[in-house]
Amino acid sequence: MIDLTIIMAVYGQPKMLQKQIETIESYLADVRSRLTLVVVDDCGTPPVEVSLMASVPICAAKLFRVDKDIPWNQPGARNLGMHHSKGWCLMIDPDMVFDGLTMERMMLAAEKMPRGHVLKFGLKHVSSGKLDTSSPNTWLIHRDDFFAVGGYDEDFSGHKGWSDVQMLDVLRSAYKVELRPDLFANFHGIDSIHDAMVTSLDRSTKENRKKRVKKVAQARKAGGWKKWAKARVDVPRLRFPWTQIYPTP
Repeated sequence: MIDLTIIMAVYGQPKMLQKQIETIESYLADVRSRLTLVVVDDCGTPPVEVSLMASVPICAAKLFRVDKDIPWNQPGARNLGMHHSKGWCLMIDPDMVFDGLTMERMMLAAEKMPRGHVLKFGLKHVSSGKLDTSSPNTWLIHRDDFFAVGGYDEDFSGHKGWSDVQMLDVLRSAYKVELRPDLFANFHGIDSIHDAMVTSLDRSTKENRKKRVKKVAQARKAGGWKKWAKARVDVPRLRFPWTQIYPTP
């Protein structure tokens, strides 16, 4: 099986992160040895404990902390995680948990994927058992393909919403995106783990909706999302201070 990097941004979600670590600990040794976990603490409270990362029984674990509390900075946090990764990367949120068997199958899927392909996985709601394939931020993608289209648009940082939708538009314009509902993560809500969802920030998407409308118009004028993204590849990313916490550089 191929090596795989899991990238996850957290914001003050110790219980949900603990669930992720415990699940990784339950994987077969051969699976764990092929995984790297990259966690980006997006300046949340409480901060991620270094001892938790140091205990992860996998081939490597990395922890970075964003040093400025920017509301809804997931675009920047995901860019930071990808910046410190390599090869095939599984981008997840803390509330998306893969059981051991599905992780094995995900690694096998990555092994068979050619460059220029993106796998979009499903979510199975823990509370209802319902399978959902509508989430726009559930991807297995090669790091180099991610940055070839510029990564996330950090113009959306500061308010909630739309960055994932736009990223999916860009990926679909540049690559073959394959939906794999048979490869799904168990999706936790606050009814099962109380900090599964961030509830301390303004959840209005109004401001980012305005930005989205402008960017759709820009992409149309440029001749599509692929051309729009290509013209923005050199736009600065990681527009915030950050620190590598573990391992100590």
